[in-house]
Amino acid sequence: MCESLDRMREEASNKGFIKGKTQGKTEGIQIGKEDGILMILTNLLKKGISDSYILEITGVSSELLMKAKQSLN
Repeated sequence: MCESLDRMREEASNKGFIKGKTQGKTEGIQIGKEDGILMILTNLLKKGISDSYILEITGVSSELLMKAKQSLN
């Protein structure tokens, strides 16, 4: 009986680890995508492209564009 409880605990622990790893990977991918978009927006701003044109062409939110502008300062 004790062995089966230990096995159940180990299985639950492994499932938790896998779930956490998957969630972390997903969050990492999302952060990487946003970082890439911010880099592109920053480069466009450095080239003097207007905010309205960047918003029109890229389709990003104005909040994300503002975040890119703040990173320039």
